[in-house]
Amino acid sequence: MDVLNDVINLPFSYHLIAGLAIRLGLIVYGDYHDNYYDVAYTDVDYKVFTDAARHVLAGKSPYARHTYRYSPIIAYLLIPNIMLHKDFGKILFSVFDILLTIILKTLVENQLKSKEGGRISNYCSYFWLYNPLSIAISTRGNGDSVSCFFIILSIFFLQTDKVKSLIKYVLSGILLGISIHLRIYPLAFSFPMYLSLCEYKINRNTDLKTGFLALLPNKKQSLLALSCISTLVIMTYSMFLKYGYEFLFETYIYHLFRKDTKHNFSVLFYYSYLTMDELILDVVKHISQIFELFILFVISLSFGCEAKTLPFALFCQSVILVAFNSVMTSQYFIWFLSLLPLVVHNLRLKPFVALLLSIIWFIAQGAWLFYAYLLEFKCREIFILIWLKGIVFFCANIFILVQIIKSYSPEYRFGIIDYPCGVKNK
Repeated sequence: MDVLNDVINLPFSYHLIAGLAIRLGLIVYGDYHDNYYDVAYTDVDYKVFTDAARHVLAGKSPYARHTYRYSPIIAYLLIPNIMLHKDFGKILFSVFDILLTIILKTLVENQLKSKEGGRISNYCSYFWLYNPLSIAISTRGNGDSVSCFFIILSIFFLQTDKVKSLIKYVLSGILLGISIHLRIYPLAFSFPMYLSLCEYKINRNTDLKTGFLALLPNKKQSLLALSCISTLVIMTYSMFLKYGYEFLFETYIYHLFRKDTKHNFSVLFYYSYLTMDELILDVVKHISQIFELFILFVISLSFGCEAKTLPFALFCQSVILVAFNSVMTSQYFIWFLSLLPLVVHNLRLKPFVALLLSIIWFIAQGAWLFYAYLLEFKCREIFILIWLKGIVFFCANIFILVQIIKSYSPEYRFGIIDYPCGVKNK
């Protein structure tokens, strides 16, 4: 235990180097693995990114590559894959991981503002730096760490004390606009981020008049909203001018109606498989989306109206967005895992309970992956079994989220409770 404590308490820079070294090692291993094993280590999306970058370099549209359904910016970023080395993108995504770790540490320090802040913020940031999923997803060549980076950086400028002027709200809005351009889902975060700047606080006792006044924009909210909308419009319109309707459809519209019967943890997996080519108006999916929007709205009002609980609101929203999505793949998990370090120090979970919840989540996921492997690589007709495992995984996600919400306390700090005037209960 002493050795473990010594390792954990090494300087933060040492951990950053170790985190990057682990990622670089796995990138090298990935090349070996891809050459000698049937199941590739490299994500199929990375090959799509690289092909799209090749088209861009040749002066063509990235959407000339079938199944490229992302912003052209990702293809631009990966042009060095063609010019320098095929692993450039994986290294770039890993660097975003490290930068994200630094911002998470700084944000938690800003939240705590205590003597223990430095130590606790280190521990919290390690939840991302050494998380097996964040490591695997970036080193396999998935680019979701890029959008996560801009989201966390947006929260940083929204809540930091290091920038005193109103410019921080403009910067926060710009970064949020970039993240929405790259991925649609951060759009849900804009409402609680807006509410966190309200001068009138909303709670269960708020009357209708006060609630309406809270929604009227003050100067901070106006700067956040205008900078976000302006950035999103400018980036999206510029790409539209260059690539036309194809860009809008592949990057945004497609995802609203997407049905995926492979690599899909969603509870709607089997339903999507049965109705793949039949439904024009998908009533079941739309009903699910209505429930999802209602839950997101309630979470925004419950936790998004105060700056100190905003990260928890975004974390809960991201879990709901993933769990209720009609398409759910492993890369989506980092949507909420990147926000977990901002709230983990506020959870009153005993180590045994936290371990048990983690085991439940991994077992539910592993069971689905086992049957997905039998379907895709062994050609077994087990769609119903995969669907049932998807239901189990959905229930596991919701159960774990409920336990986390029950244990959440913004005053709790890894066993330290903040009391008024520095007085502690005996």
